[in-house]
Amino acid sequence: MNEKKLMVQYSALQGCYWMLFCAVYSFSTVYLLARGFTSAQIGVCIAVGNVCGVILQPTFAGIADRSQKLTIHKLTALLAALMLFTVALQYFTPDILWPVAILFVCTNALLQVLQPLVNSVSIYYINRGVNVDFGIARGIGSLLYAVCSSILGALVAQTGSRVVLVAAGILLAVMIIVLQRMPVLADKYAGARNADRTRNADRMRGTDGAQGTDGAQGTDGAQDTDGARDTEGARRSDKAQISRGAHTEKTAPPVPGSFLRRYPYVCVVSVGLTMLMLDHNMLNSYLIQIITPLGGDSVALGNTLAIAAVMELPTMFLFSRLVKRISSSRLVMLCGVFFFVKSLVYLFCGNMMQMYAAQVLQMGAFALYIPSSVYYVNEVMAPQDTFKGQAIMAGTSTLGGVFGSLLGGLIIDYLNVRLMLIFGTIIAFVGMLTVFWAAPKTKGAPGKY
Repeated sequence: MNEKKLMVQYSALQGCYWMLFCAVYSFSTVYLLARGFTSAQIGVCIAVGNVCGVILQPTFAGIADRSQKLTIHKLTALLAALMLFTVALQYFTPDILWPVAILFVCTNALLQVLQPLVNSVSIYYINRGVNVDFGIARGIGSLLYAVCSSILGALVAQTGSRVVLVAAGILLAVMIIVLQRMPVLADKYAGARNADRTRNADRMRGTDGAQGTDGAQGTDGAQDTDGARDTEGARRSDKAQISRGAHTEKTAPPVPGSFLRRYPYVCVVSVGLTMLMLDHNMLNSYLIQIITPLGGDSVALGNTLAIAAVMELPTMFLFSRLVKRISSSRLVMLCGVFFFVKSLVYLFCGNMMQMYAAQVLQMGAFALYIPSSVYYVNEVMAPQDTFKGQAIMAGTSTLGGVFGSLLGGLIIDYLNVRLMLIFGTIIAFVGMLTVFWAAPKTKGAPGKY
């Protein structure tokens, strides 16, 4: 397999998704205002779309986990095609409130559903021993997001807001083509995958006393203390592995709440991360109100966002090296510290120079949160649950966006910006403590603690 070509393809997939996110989500206010929506109506549409996305993410992730025939590539491409259909309908729909609102909510929900699936494509290859550097691909996504926002801003000013739909349609078409060209691994990998599932099922039943899998660690060349047992399992015939793996899947408890019972601490970590993302989205959504008392304006807002985006790149590009030395569980804990410190610094910023300097903390906050949460799920969950785990991690960001936007607006309208900053700092502190309490209790691959 040509790993360099695969890396280019996956980077293109991440780039397309985040440019699509820029078009559909970041320009949603501009687009909907031009179609006659009020600010309140726009807020409701975005919130409803996000909530629908949170509800649908585990559903489609469960399909990806359980299906033997529908690969992650096909499922992602099918949802991208469905989203392309809703985008096309919006383009030809007249400026009538309800039809446009319903179509936008559907489009936004599908955008949220696509995120964990796009992330899981890298895990699909990582768990099969193929070197796909998620950090570099995600960094390219951030870079192209910045480029797309500049280009779309100019195009909207020249041609009107519907160019956003045209851009989204083109990007979705490219995503589908890229997904179709990405290789589905040969059957020789199936035995190893089912053996992994069996070992992790044994661990969850108490055979090894471990909760998760060492998929991310294996990618980085870490040594497993169960190596002898793994070697013995690897020597078995593929037929025996497949048979045992199928038996494991049949005996996995399909009852409601089984995921929570298997991964209670992962669910607690997701609650803590949701609090951190609530504060993060609150600060981002109302950044203009935060910097105005400091002497900032729209130009300063653009500079602040640009500095933050640039600060993300080193962390994402170097993440694959970082995760070789520090477990993803600890990295998740570290990003919680940075989120809290960033919120605290915002609270005490006295001028724009201090605000610009505060953006350096983005390197350890959001930039670290994105790849570490993806690797964390792969490290502590069995292979048959990783897609659902990615959906839960994506849901932390989505729910944080919903509640951050709504609560931040209410506090600013009825109280003031400073009280919003105090509230956000308290939420970030509680979220950090929650992650610190739960993350060490999730057992990952041996050798990193």
